[in-house]
Amino acid sequence: MAKIIRIPSVFVYDTKVVGVSKDNQDGSSRQEIIKQEVREDDKLSLEAEPDNPYDANAIKVLSKEGNQIGYLNKEMAETILPALKNEAEIHVTAKWVNGEKMLGVGLRIELVS
Repeated sequence: MAKIIRIPSVFVYDTKVVGVSKDNQDGSSRQEIIKQEVREDDKLSLEAEPDNPYDANAIKVLSKEGNQIGYLNKEMAETILPALKNEAEIHVTAKWVNGEKMLGVGLRIELVS
């Protein structure tokens, strides 16, 4: 009898964090957090924000220290939210984006099912 081995499938999305030029609700500067806490290939985390007054599907992007550096864009949040709610295995990796006036963070998001 043949043994069935399940190989996980991986969906990979490359995107960037939006809202990096804004301050957080506590007044902390996302730009300062990025400067101090985010390095290339850092593992970042995602957190749903269902009480967001602008978008009930909003997903915050957090540094490895747990400080908010921005959000996923609307389309990516809608794609990722079901997996996040179902506690799927999600790997989020920082990809450095260094602009002239502003620091940005690109993301590689891997959904493992």
